[in-house]
Amino acid sequence: MRGVVPIRDGSFAFDPRLMPGVRAAPGEAARLLGAGALPETVEVPVWCYLIETEDGPGLVDTGGGALMGAGFGALAGRLAALGVSPRDIRTVWLTHLHGDHCGGLLDSDGAAAFPEARIALAEAEAAFWLDAAPPAPLRPIAEDARRALAPYAGRVDRVREGDRVGPAVAQAAHGHTAGHTAWVFEEHDALAAGDIFHVPALQLARPDWSTDWDHDAAAATRARQDLTRRAAGRGWTLLTGHGGPRAPRPEGWAPNETE
Repeated sequence: MRGVVPIRDGSFAFDPRLMPGVRAAPGEAARLLGAGALPETVEVPVWCYLIETEDGPGLVDTGGGALMGAGFGALAGRLAALGVSPRDIRTVWLTHLHGDHCGGLLDSDGAAAFPEARIALAEAEAAFWLDAAPPAPLRPIAEDARRALAPYAGRVDRVREGDRVGPAVAQAAHGHTAGHTAWVFEEHDALAAGDIFHVPALQLARPDWSTDWDHDAAAATRARQDLTRRAAGRGWTLLTGHGGPRAPRPEGWAPNETE
């Protein structure tokens, strides 16, 4: 995993019982979590990834930022500590348009947090959240997504599977959302997997365990299986949205030593 810096933007509490597989096998879930009994909640961190490229630094996802409120928004300070100015960011590769991944596109004043950046986003994801009216329960998410992208008018590049944006190639990983997309950074030996994994300690062992939040649980399962096979076969680190970097090891997937 060369030229990749994981950055934790915040975290939230997640009830593992929001996974049907956990509800069906609570004992197995507790064992995978290293707990004597299934906990009421687990802490789920929110990760972004700073990617060094020939054209300057970019980001995979932006965390929740000011849009998501308390518990989020550490990205800006952590970039500053690394000596990276918001104006240095050239590209933001979004895996999907949930607020904990796109909210950091806005600064505290509601302006573009990364004024020189272009935003790469899957066409299918944009169509679902931005172009159409999603089902009523999802409309607040759509409103947040539109708000996050509004300052970037004219700088949002809609992509399809196989399209290249800088060093990254888009790979469809639908399931969590209608257009959820992974990004393959082959020269960095990394695959940004987004929210195909919410709790990697569970889902790397049981990729058939999706969440109640998934748009299409069966598709999410297929995407997890596909991404883990591909990353393991190439020796790539999985850059998960909620578990940090996970590197393939003979004994299984381990937190990357650079985390």
